[in-house]
Amino acid sequence: MSWRWPCSLLLTVVLAGAGACGAGPAPAPATGVVARVHDGDTLSLTDGRRVRLLGIDAPELEKEGRPAEFLAHAAKKALSDLTQGRRVRLEYDRLRYDRFQRLLAYVHLEDGTLVNRELVARGLARVYTQPPNTARQEELLAAQREALEAGRGIWREALTQDEDFYLANQKTQRFHRPNCHLAREIAPANRLRLDSKKEAYLRGFSPCRTCKP
Repeated sequence: MSWRWPCSLLLTVVLAGAGACGAGPAPAPATGVVARVHDGDTLSLTDGRRVRLLGIDAPELEKEGRPAEFLAHAAKKALSDLTQGRRVRLEYDRLRYDRFQRLLAYVHLEDGTLVNRELVARGLARVYTQPPNTARQEELLAAQREALEAGRGIWREALTQDEDFYLANQKTQRFHRPNCHLAREIAPANRLRLDSKKEAYLRGFSPCRTCKP
């Protein structure tokens, strides 16, 4: 027995299949023009897609009654001065999107400047490693160590210490206050005691976003 589907039904099935195949984010672009800068580490392209600068974390702007962190507006202005209205090249690592469907990228200017590194070198962002995206980790850490030792930007305040020691997770590359619940969950093989924030940053650890050491 042969089956003949009505043309309208067949067209509906084809379109539905095409929609399913096209689900998820669009292919990551190689270049784009910056339309807007949201803060010191996030921008939008003219096609509407947001880009989170990979491997760094800038001070947070004021939000929901919380005041802006030290130099948050300076970081936003620096990113805006560098990129607003300009065409940039986007370099990706192993993971191209975060859970908010933002592009994760190393952003290059047309003259070759790596914007992520430039912000770290100016002391307007710290390194924030997100495994497995570690392709430029050592380059960014070198810039951070230089800015830290020079006391540039955020490093005028970021090394202030209110704990006797900190606990670092060598797997996640985060360091925590000793009473942080995430610190208590670190496997013994990955746990490292650090005597100071400076040691933590020089060794490439990023602060926990929960306990905020």
